[in-house]
Amino acid sequence: MTIVHVNVGLGGGGAEHMILEMAKKSQQDQIETVVLAITDNDQIEYKFKESQLNYHYLGITSPKGFFNGIKKMKHILSNYDDVVLHCHMFHALVIGIYFRLFVKKVPIVFTLHNILVEEIYRRWFLFFTKAFRKIDINFSEDASKWYLKKIQVIANGVDFEKFKLNKERTFNKNETFKFLYLGRIEEQKNPLVLPDLAKKLLDKGFSNFEIRVAGNGDMKDELETLINKNNLEQHIKILGFQKDVKQQLFDAHCMIMPSLWEGLPISLIEASATKLPIITTPVGSIPKFFKPSNCFTPQIETFHEAMISAIENYDNAKTKANQLFEDNKNMFDINSVYKKHLSLYQSVTN
Repeated sequence: MTIVHVNVGLGGGGAEHMILEMAKKSQQDQIETVVLAITDNDQIEYKFKESQLNYHYLGITSPKGFFNGIKKMKHILSNYDDVVLHCHMFHALVIGIYFRLFVKKVPIVFTLHNILVEEIYRRWFLFFTKAFRKIDINFSEDASKWYLKKIQVIANGVDFEKFKLNKERTFNKNETFKFLYLGRIEEQKNPLVLPDLAKKLLDKGFSNFEIRVAGNGDMKDELETLINKNNLEQHIKILGFQKDVKQQLFDAHCMIMPSLWEGLPISLIEASATKLPIITTPVGSIPKFFKPSNCFTPQIETFHEAMISAIENYDNAKTKANQLFEDNKNMFDINSVYKKHLSLYQSVTN
């Protein structure tokens, strides 16, 4: 069997990190594994290179490059037998379906990595291509939609040993409380709400805090403008893309995710592995695993109140984080997640 992961690129998102961890596991099991990036986005290419993974860029950056990319894909996979094509997200599925119909009949496994598909044409494409997909994977039963096949529920996963924090988290009221926003600076993640949250904390008399923004994205300039306009440079720091995510998680007191929509973010799972308190909006598949008993799940209107609660009663926030770790460590551990995927791959090749 040859496992082929197809994704938009090697960017810094959750899908890319899942592919990375899955490919490392299958490589350790001496299973042929190939990663195909549709575009030339190479943000975390160094991680694939360090792990000596077999990855290639198809170079499809415009409609004109589509057929050249397919031709390159055909050449790369020509020497592999029993290929299972795992397409991650919509654009990868388009490539996979075309490859299956016009190049080589291979089983397709599809992970949407989200439960929101706004564009009607995408929904119709997903609906009409159901017959060409063996199985769809999503993160919870709630993610099943009319345009998907009967889904296989497999959560995202991380290496819990890698993110293990070997010391007790502490917070002294005299030190700066560090909130961590870890993710892309784009509409889905709702980054432009951060200045408003900071102002609400200041209005309530809380001034000894810092929101660290670890990530890049197309709304970065707009966010910087809002920060400067409201004189919040002392309270919101844009760090840019971070290679050492683990250190950012270790250094923070609390993670915040004010997203408008999500699938099941890898960054939340990484935070839970370090027992970092979490404040997140209850969107996508998040409420299936992240609940009021193990983290803070406010609507965006009351998000600042949860931030204040974490500062005022950090022991309670840590208790929630410890409960989250216990609730989800078995489900989110990459070893368990990988075994479920491997079993599925084997089933579609029989």
